[in-house]
Amino acid sequence: MKRRVAGFLSLAMSMSLVFSGCGKSGFGGASKDLKASEVLVAANPEKLPATAANRKDTLIIGFGAPEGKFNPIYSSSVDDSYVTDLVFDGLLTNDVQGNPIGKVAKKWEISEDNKTYTFHLNKGVKFSNGEELTAKDVEFTYTAICDPKYDAARTDAVDMIVGYKEYHDGDAKTVEGIKVIDDHTISFTLTDVKAPALISDFSYGIMCKSYYGFEKGGIQKLKDLFLKPMGAGPYLFKGYKAGQEASFEKNPNYWKGEAKINKVILRVTNAQTNIQALSAGEVDIDRIPAAPENIEMLQAAGFIDMQLYPDNGYGYIGLNLKDEKLKDKKVRQALTYGLNRKGFIDARYKGYAEICNAPVSQVSWAYTEDITKYDYNPEKANQLLEEAGWIKKDDGFRYKDGKKFEINWMTYQGSKYVEMLIPIVKENWKAIGIDVIPELMEFNTLCTKVYDEQKFQMYNMSWSLSIDPDPSGIFSAKQAELGGYNPGSWINEDGEKLMADALKTTDQAERKKLYQEWLKIFTDEVPYVLLDQSKQMWAVSSRVKGISFSPYINFNHQIAEAELIEPKAK
Repeated sequence: MKRRVAGFLSLAMSMSLVFSGCGKSGFGGASKDLKASEVLVAANPEKLPATAANRKDTLIIGFGAPEGKFNPIYSSSVDDSYVTDLVFDGLLTNDVQGNPIGKVAKKWEISEDNKTYTFHLNKGVKFSNGEELTAKDVEFTYTAICDPKYDAARTDAVDMIVGYKEYHDGDAKTVEGIKVIDDHTISFTLTDVKAPALISDFSYGIMCKSYYGFEKGGIQKLKDLFLKPMGAGPYLFKGYKAGQEASFEKNPNYWKGEAKINKVILRVTNAQTNIQALSAGEVDIDRIPAAPENIEMLQAAGFIDMQLYPDNGYGYIGLNLKDEKLKDKKVRQALTYGLNRKGFIDARYKGYAEICNAPVSQVSWAYTEDITKYDYNPEKANQLLEEAGWIKKDDGFRYKDGKKFEINWMTYQGSKYVEMLIPIVKENWKAIGIDVIPELMEFNTLCTKVYDEQKFQMYNMSWSLSIDPDPSGIFSAKQAELGGYNPGSWINEDGEKLMADALKTTDQAERKKLYQEWLKIFTDEVPYVLLDQSKQMWAVSSRVKGISFSPYINFNHQIAEAELIEPKAK
């Protein structure tokens, strides 16, 4: 879930298809030949509507409805992370290839044994309240994740730090492996080698100790300040209207220099309104599903660039392996064989997406074709269900021990993606004897039921993956706890060992072998019914300059340097 999210969770095929957990350490990876996005259409600024042209100092960006966890160590959706990335700066960020580059930290060293990371901070970095950011603020931020009362999903960023267990589970007053050397130098010592630590663990926004500070066990203070975020980033948080928008003004004391755009608004849009809002000039930037009809409508507007790139993420149907019906691997395999994923993808994307056969993006160096693939095969699905003891009766449905095979499917409303997926899933699985009962709800309600309560049989979402190919932020055993990103509780001993071994080697070729073995286990076990990997497309008004997208770069990477031009309104 790192990098939005993740682990954290993602905004993928439609504006409602959002959860990245990731948010965080998902399963992504840098590619040697990644480039900036392809611009599909060169727009004409002269066609800009007066609505946009007259809005000279405000940039409006469409996004999905956030949960309101505006804190760098608590944000669990892509949308919450968009907010925190505007307000907070971390030690590091990344370039277009996914390589780490300095931000608050100007340089760093890694010890010879690859266990100690020492960061040297830029001087003159100030929080928006005027206080200088020092190593003590960095120490506070990472110690907060170690707190015994911490109940979000960033623990994998700290649980290998020396002294974590003693602080989290014991009476220790500090975390031994976090050392403040001086005001502008801090080190982190790990218990073992962790290959992706640099890019996966040190990009979280730094919190001001004097503003957020609390005694051990008092982490509720962070939650009390979710809607009052304050950091050292390029923008100041000004307000939030739930379900509508979050507003920002540029930070006049931003340490890298004032942003060129005075005001930014993140406005909630959905699949029914986003293209209309862009075409009317009411929104300047938004993510739009890369479907031909959407491209045609945006082209007709005449002033919108469309930036396309391969998605570092995927859509999926999550299964609860604690459910008696879904414990059996043969049942999960049958569900995948019995779903015409290609038919759905072709209907929805018309050439702008592919079947997802592995939980890793094709932009990753860890990607492989050497895994089990589940081409649409109803006959094979029926065979597997028979072998699992589910017998088809005269009514066309399957029964076992007198119980009908029903699946309650929790999904979210307001999405064309979901609207098209529901009838295909119901029809395909009815054909193999399974009755699917969809239940639509608000996306944030779905997140609560799936992650916080783990009360579900089946759900669908998508992942926006992290840069490094470490799947443990989603699929490790510890993520099966309440609030974690493995709510379906898929736990495999061999898989756990492969993930652990891959973290302990810095040899990329060896890591690749280990992850590809893990992928074979995953695709055989089928904890997810994998759906699609789409082209991602961002629509950008021609009045916006200096923002380009790619698998590892979003608007927040460039927001401080972006600017608005002033063309004549049509």
